[in-house]
Formats: sequence, structure tokens, C-alpha cells
Amino acid sequence: MKMSIRSGFILVILIVFLVFGAGCLNLTITQSYTVNKDAQITHAMYNLTMDRSTYNMLRMVAQERGYASVRDLVEANLSNSTGMGNAAYNEAWDIPNSKVTISLERTDTYSPASDSKISIQRSSDNHIIYQDLTFYSPKSLQNLPFGDSMSAPTPQVPQYAPESSGSLSSNSSIPFPTPTAETKWAWNSASGKYEQVAVTPTVAPMLNSSEMQEMTGMMLSGISVDYYLEMPGKIVNTTSQSVNGNKAEWHFGGSDITNTTIYAESEDPIIPGFTSSLAIIGTILAVAYIGVRRNKK
Repeated sequence: MKMSIRSGFILVILIVFLVFGAGCLNLTITQSYTVNKDAQITHAMYNLTMDRSTYNMLRMVAQERGYASVRDLVEANLSNSTGMGNAAYNEAWDIPNSKVTISLERTDTYSPASDSKISIQRSSDNHIIYQDLTFYSPKSLQNLPFGDSMSAPTPQVPQYAPESSGSLSSNSSIPFPTPTAETKWAWNSASGKYEQVAVTPTVAPMLNSSEMQEMTGMMLSGISVDYYLEMPGKIVNTTSQSVNGNKAEWHFGGSDITNTTIYAESEDPIIPGFTSSLAIIGTILAVAYIGVRRNKK
């Protein structure tokens, strides 16, 4: 069966909610993309590797949401942002190690849809710019338990390869809900009688911002992301800390699941075969020149 592969953002947030519901997950998300000089994706791979208990939780969620299987759930949630196209779905079961790997692979050339979390553009200086905001969504933290008073994380800023920046910051505290106001009798000198007045109890915060961030990171620590990107030319500007020529990698997890920007800017690649052609022509000219010099002697 074929399907359209799109950004996994909704599925990621769904899994995040499962973490708070179950308390622990064991999940690895692996994504890899290859981009050509025409600012298109020529190969896309999306893997979800999990233990069987996590798979069973996804199966329960699928049933509760009206899907016949985990496959239907995954396909529906990976078909919301990137555009139409064909991707092959596969489930590989490693029974001895109690592991399940869900894979979607797309090998045709396509351009991300306008409403995709992934965008690929060519700049005015002919650089190819790739950006994926699947894992950057400050508002998603507000939907987590006690997350409504957390401030939005500071967005990552692309740096010249291989440097990177970006951190989650919050200065607010997270209080208990304010209980219904109690009353007490107090003397009102103006009216000359006792009256009931509201008493607003002083409530200490349950968790401060740093404690909340630590708890979120611990609960999400079972989720990790490995992201691989191959650009058409040398990468000169990126949020990745691991760059090798035209390839970049991102490895993160915990609370960074909603605070990571995938960004890479590459130089315009040399025309395929241009360098090798010059080398061949240069070699022929050098041989001819040596031959001429020898004949003159």
C-alpha cells in the first residue's frame, strides 16, 4: 500500500502525551532526507523504533481514535503537512528483543507542500536553504500538564557550520489552581457591625520553572530523535553541531523534542561532471604539451 508522507509533528505530540499518560516510553525516531540542486527531496526515510509496550499503547490510541490499526494511525498523522506522494509502509518485528520498527520510505523526487513543516528554497545568492520545523512548537508545551504558564522556548538561530545555539528558557512558576475563596468574620468600623469577608489563601507554587523543565525532560527522556540530511553542496550555515561537507546530523531528545529547529544552508553545487571534465581536458592538454616539447628536442 502506498501513502502520502508528511510531517510527523502531530504523531510526535501524540507520543508526547502518551509519555505523560504512561510515565515512560522507549522510542527512537529516525529521519533522513536527500536534497538535490533543484531544491527538491529525492529520498525520504521515516523510522519509528519502539518496544512492544509502546506499540501496544499506540494500538490502544488507534482504536480510541477510530483507526483499525497502528498503520492507519501512523499514516493519517504523517499525512498532514508535506504534500502528496508515495511512500512504502513496513513493520519489522524483532521478537527476541521485543522491538518493533515502523518504516516509511519515499524514493521519488518531490517538493514539500506549501503547508509543510519542511521548506526548501533557493536564496538570492543561489544557496539552497532547508528548514524543518517539525520539532519546534512552543505551543505544544502549553498543552502538556501544568504547561500553560511556561514561557515559549527561545528559537534556535542558524550558525556557520558546525556551531549551533538554542535553549529552553522559562522564568515563571506553576501554581496550584486557586481554590474557592473562604470567608471569615471581620469588624467593619464604617457600618459598625461584623461582616463576612473573603479570605484569599496564599498558595505556594507546586513546581518552579526549572523543576518543571527537569520533570518534562525526565518524562520525555525515553524519546530520542536522529535526523540526517544530505544537501546538494557544502553546508555553510546550520543549526547542526555535526557537519561533514554536504551532510549534517541532529541528535536530541527529552524536552528538546519541541525546541529544535532543523536548518541547513548549502552552497550551489558545481555542475555534475564539470570538475571531472576539466580534469580530463587538462590531462589531455598536458600530455599533448609534453609530446610537443619532446618532438622539438
